[in-house]
Amino acid sequence: MTLTFDAFQPGQEFGAHALTLDRPLFAAWSALFPHDPATDAMPQGMTAPVFMRAYAALLQPRPPGNVHGAQRFEIIRLPRLGETLTTRIACAGKERKGERRWVTLEGVTTGAGGAPAFLSRMTVLWAA
Repeated sequence: MTLTFDAFQPGQEFGAHALTLDRPLFAAWSALFPHDPATDAMPQGMTAPVFMRAYAALLQPRPPGNVHGAQRFEIIRLPRLGETLTTRIACAGKERKGERRWVTLEGVTTGAGGAPAFLSRMTVLWAA
């Protein structure tokens, strides 16, 4: 059954998704963004892919036609190579504006020992 707008409830949690920052992941990032410095710290730009992998894994099945409206991040610290990140996603709110259905999701990504790494907020125009 497709995840519809009506199913979202503010405060509703969708679970957690784990991702280990390994060398192949860093190498793939460096191939796309060769000007990012090669260090053992996760590049700032990787916050979006970490969150989006969790979103894609946890909010299933999504209706076709959703539109990514906005996204922002608050970096607390940059995780390190070898660290396993856990991203938890919850519904922060939803609203109708005319015929449009907007869903706001919040993510908290933690790393080693549960230490916070970054916070995410994404607004999506939900298709169904």
